[in-house]
Amino acid sequence: MTSSQRVLHLVDSIEYVESNCFQHQLLKALRSVAQVETCALSALDRALDMGPRPVVCCLKQRTLHRELDRIADQLGDTPVVIYDQDPWHAFMDDSLYKGVYQQAAAKLNVKAFAVTTQLWADHIAKQGLPSRFVRMWVLPEYCARTPVYEDRPIRLGFIGSLHPHRQRLFDRLDELDVQVNVQSGNALPYRDYLKALSNIRVFIHTEDNGIFVDKQPMNLADALWIKDIEAAARGCFTLRNRGKGSETYYEGANTCLLYDSVDEIPGILEGLERMQKNERQSLINGTVDYIQRSDRWQETAQALTTF
Repeated sequence: MTSSQRVLHLVDSIEYVESNCFQHQLLKALRSVAQVETCALSALDRALDMGPRPVVCCLKQRTLHRELDRIADQLGDTPVVIYDQDPWHAFMDDSLYKGVYQQAAAKLNVKAFAVTTQLWADHIAKQGLPSRFVRMWVLPEYCARTPVYEDRPIRLGFIGSLHPHRQRLFDRLDELDVQVNVQSGNALPYRDYLKALSNIRVFIHTEDNGIFVDKQPMNLADALWIKDIEAAARGCFTLRNRGKGSETYYEGANTCLLYDSVDEIPGILEGLERMQKNERQSLINGTVDYIQRSDRWQETAQALTTF
């Protein structure tokens, strides 16, 4: 049920937020918990003429960086929650947007930087900035148990951007005589991406990608858990490298598996193949039901609209 809370939802463009894989899901959740007006940045002046209300800012980080002075002039002391799915770009030493959170906090009335990884929420808090951890998720209507495991044509697959760290994983697996069906997912509409996931028995990837923050090493292995939740929501087992914070997404998702060494992967795959069909499908069904029942997007929407 929509609450009486009136919120201005600030985005790059209406078209972008309605078509983006995650933003359109968040938009639906926001509309379920508050009286939301979604406003493109180009129309912010007109929206503010309709009366003051707190702002949920879902601008791309580069847009916030580029337009911060203009946004500050328009919003004044209006309370703002800034939602960001890739907060590390605001802290990486080689990022064009390093420092944007501190700049935003100095120029806007920021109530929280709401980010989708617990480790980065903790890091932001250590900088003396207000932070909240919120989860990305999969809407209930996008979850699917079928086809069953045995009817899926791809034993081991990946769909997405083939970054160098992922290519290194696939090259090593090739040396171990483990073939991965790799598909680019960049051009796929979201529903087609989800359908493609339903052809895969085991979805595999790595996020082992080192970065430097204030000259100290960090790793994106401690983030980016949503890819596994998406695949698990479509009835896949998922397999990725271990990182800190996996339990913040994986608790209850029993088909999301982790490896410490690539050399473990052949044995993990063999173990899945040896499982009894009913036992294996029960794990899949239980995880899909858990993701569908949890609907964390609504929890995130509630957190974003609490000022």
